Amino acid sequence: VWVMQVRQGVHWQLVDSPAGRLVGGRELTADDIVTNFNRLITAPDAWIVHGQPQVATTASIEKTGPWEVTIRTPSDYLTAFSWLVQGSGFFRIYPPEVVEEYGGFEDWRNAVGTGPYMIVDYVPGSIVSFVRNPNYWERDPSGPGEGNQLPYPDKLRQLIIPDMSTTYAALRSGKIDLQTGVGLIDSQSLFKTNPEIESLKYLSAGPWAIAFRVDLPGKPLSDLRVRRALLMAIDFDSFVRDYYGGEAEADVWPVSRQVTALYQSIDEMPESVQELYRYDPEKAKELLAEAGYPDGFKTSVIIDGNAERIDELSIFKDMWAKVGVELDIDIKESGNYSRIRGVARDFEDMLYRARYGSYSIQIYFSAARSAAINNQSRVNDPPGSIPYVEDLYNSMNEYIFTDWPQAYEQHKKLKEFLLENAYQVTRPTPYTYNFWMPWLNNYYGQGTGLVRYAWIDEDMKESMGY
Repeated sequence: VWVMQVRQGVHWQLVDSPAGRLVGGRELTADDIVTNFNRLITAPDAWIVHGQPQVATTASIEKTGPWEVTIRTPSDYLTAFSWLVQGSGFFRIYPPEVVEEYGGFEDWRNAVGTGPYMIVDYVPGSIVSFVRNPNYWERDPSGPGEGNQLPYPDKLRQLIIPDMSTTYAALRSGKIDLQTGVGLIDSQSLFKTNPEIESLKYLSAGPWAIAFRVDLPGKPLSDLRVRRALLMAIDFDSFVRDYYGGEAEADVWPVSRQVTALYQSIDEMPESVQELYRYDPEKAKELLAEAGYPDGFKTSVIIDGNAERIDELSIFKDMWAKVGVELDIDIKESGNYSRIRGVARDFEDMLYRARYGSYSIQIYFSAARSAAINNQSRVNDPPGSIPYVEDLYNSMNEYIFTDWPQAYEQHKKLKEFLLENAYQVTRPTPYTYNFWMPWLNNYYGQGTGLVRYAWIDEDMKESMGY
């Protein structure tokens, strides 16, 4: 049960549009939150209705005071907290009168929020322009600007540049101030051409992995020996060293070392887990022969047309070929691929996809116990078919929010179970960089969501020749 006090003094933006004038800059209320909550857990096309149906059908909200709402989440406590209470990219508050009048926000001209910036123009495929919200509620909480009204910049432009080489050229020449999610090769180039540039290095929380479909009797991947053989046939050290130049890590799923409370190194796990990550093609062949495939077998993996992903799969294909497993890379058009990797999950052998949200403890468990989209391998599907997983899940729920260290211990036990049973092979994750120019003050690489705290030092920019 979540009893939440609604911040007073937060007003809807006075956007110069019919939708903005309809709302009139009024104060956001508890009723707005209740209305949006109910809309987003019942709309037929809402993500949570398909991605986390148990949460959507059991959660409820009510207004329990003039500035208070109470949310009840009787099922999947932490999942519900992440998606409905915390938000996590899904739960957004919109002015109900705009929804009623215009049906939604597909047209950007209807956008009315409470944030630091208001959208004033959008040129498809080119640029999104924002201006400072003069009626924004937040002030700078600390530092030299403590107490100042936010945001600092008067304008914000988000450039839409499909060609990444053009994006990096714009960054090098100072035409843009920051760029997030830069890959390894482009990062190395930027360090050479712009040694003064600031950066933050991190591991993505969504590692790419090949999910093995394990619930089809008679198929090779339903046999644990086959799945373990496929992992032993991958030279993870070579993958990291030769393909990524050492700038990657293989032990990243379900969490990397960046998530210190949850992380447990493979080196600390039983031998039955450790041996899967030591390159041993001979042992792999022995296991395949034991499973009835002395000459290997043919299989396929589904992916879209992304060239980088296809290159990565080619490495797996080459390594598996050395133990007799012939991999067909089945390229689907993007729409069909999105359907398969989503709720449908109707592939027969393997699927290559990013495991989004792997930093999260509840995503980790849903990948092993539910029919949700995170359980691509259909482990414990239907829920309850693996009592050990259910026991861990129930134990974790017992300790969530009351004894986190104990909840983390259940999480670590599940990692051992999932890795030992080889439900997927995770591609080593290369380091990613966020870059920004030195003149962007009070910015430390924390993505684009917190630029309201930053400002541009125009004198520094000019002195640097930009």
